[in-house]
Amino acid sequence: MFDPNDGQDEDDAPKTLSAGTPSPGDDFICIRYKVWYPSLDCAVRTRFQTSQGCLHCDQGRFNLKRHAEAVRRMRWRLAVGD
Repeated sequence: MFDPNDGQDEDDAPKTLSAGTPSPGDDFICIRYKVWYPSLDCAVRTRFQTSQGCLHCDQGRFNLKRHAEAVRRMRWRLAVGD
């Protein structure tokens, strides 16, 4: 019998939206994880590939285009020493 999930990685994303309401900075719902989230954070995760689950996400690419200028101006501060 054909199994459409055969050979695919397990999807660890939740299957329902969170019961809560969006926080003040949340401006979209992440389709993959079904949670309210700030689109700028999504753009940063997409640009710098900081989350394995966010790789190759069309919604992330859209948010990156939307926030391209802000992401381009970002400077990372590195912690040095303990």
